[in-house]
Amino acid sequence: MPNPAPQLRLADPGAMLSGTHELGDDTRVRLRLTRPSDAVLVREFLERLSPDTRARRFLVPMPQVSESIVRHFTFYDPRRRVALAAAVPGEVGERIVGLADAAFIETGLAEIGIVVSDDHQHQGLGKLLSEAVASLAIKRGATHLKAQMLAGNSPMLRLFERLGRTVRSVEDGTSTAYVRLRADRRRAAA
Repeated sequence: MPNPAPQLRLADPGAMLSGTHELGDDTRVRLRLTRPSDAVLVREFLERLSPDTRARRFLVPMPQVSESIVRHFTFYDPRRRVALAAAVPGEVGERIVGLADAAFIETGLAEIGIVVSDDHQHQGLGKLLSEAVASLAIKRGATHLKAQMLAGNSPMLRLFERLGRTVRSVEDGTSTAYVRLRADRRRAAA
């Protein structure tokens, strides 16, 4: 009999948002919901991203960060969407090094987006953010997640594949991935 795949469980979102987490390079980050007063921190974070990283997150080149993008991450109706920040201590206050958001677009389906600062990629922050945002989506009744991405965005695709069985398609010319969240994860996060 083959060995079953290891059962990865999503942590309780409340617990994930109340503590600090250590990344692969020993950086300690705190996950929290964003708020309107984060506008300056969000803008600084987005402006520090390389053009390639910004394009992977927003699907188009973005030479400048618009006010509407900053508002997207800081002003939202939590019944329809949530946004998470991963923050590290800065010279004054804290500095955002990652953002994730989930929009609850229909019953059982949430669309997510994740972006990690260039200097914090490949340290486990994307995994941490994807699990946190998936846990929040599960708490809101999601059984499936959706993400639109540029073709060849293998880091985002790997994050999705870690969450469950992933199906890819092309919708309106954009690469789209869907993941069915495993029942054990839904029970563990509920």
